Amino acid sequence: MLVLLGVLAARAHAQARPEPDAADDAPDVLDGADEADAVPAPVDPARSTPVGFAVPGPHERLAPPIAVDRVVAAAYRAAGLDDDPTPGWRRRTRFAALVPWLSVRDGREAFWRDVDDPTLEYTQIWDIRATWHLDRLMFDPNEIRIEAMDVSRRRERRRVAAAAIHTYYEWLALAAAADRSPRWATRADEVHAELDAITDGWFSANLPRSR
Repeated sequence: MLVLLGVLAARAHAQARPEPDAADDAPDVLDGADEADAVPAPVDPARSTPVGFAVPGPHERLAPPIAVDRVVAAAYRAAGLDDDPTPGWRRRTRFAALVPWLSVRDGREAFWRDVDDPTLEYTQIWDIRATWHLDRLMFDPNEIRIEAMDVSRRRERRRVAAAAIHTYYEWLALAAAADRSPRWATRADEVHAELDAITDGWFSANLPRSR
């Protein structure tokens, strides 16, 4: 009986052992082949369009008709971010301590005249005061708000610059692809309109007529 149980246990253990996966023994499909050819073209999730077809070849050099820094500067102007007002705010906040706070108050004061015929007389009183807060020359609480607005403004400038640069180079690639295949012309026109929206029409006004 002990021998029979030992044989049955060994047989059950052999059946429970997982068989080697056939996929592990299969040869790698990329062996001997170009790995770059097996990688699919990147897909733009926002438009579900293979971007790889719009990108020019490795030996094709795009000639930007407008310098990218001019496009970014136009985007800054359209968004109202071309000037930095925070230094002026800081100066005016400090100089405001030299301007006094004026307060004016009027009233009537009564007094008793002790004469042969006692009477109660009234006098009009004016009180004018000027107060200086010279401690604001060293620090003003508004400086914290100005610094927070400056950080938010610089963050917005980075966002606008990134959007302008990405859209501009996407238009360059699509314009080159549209020259090779007309099916990219509509997409290139769409990105062209986005650049006009970002720059408030500056892009089309300064684009060379040859394009």
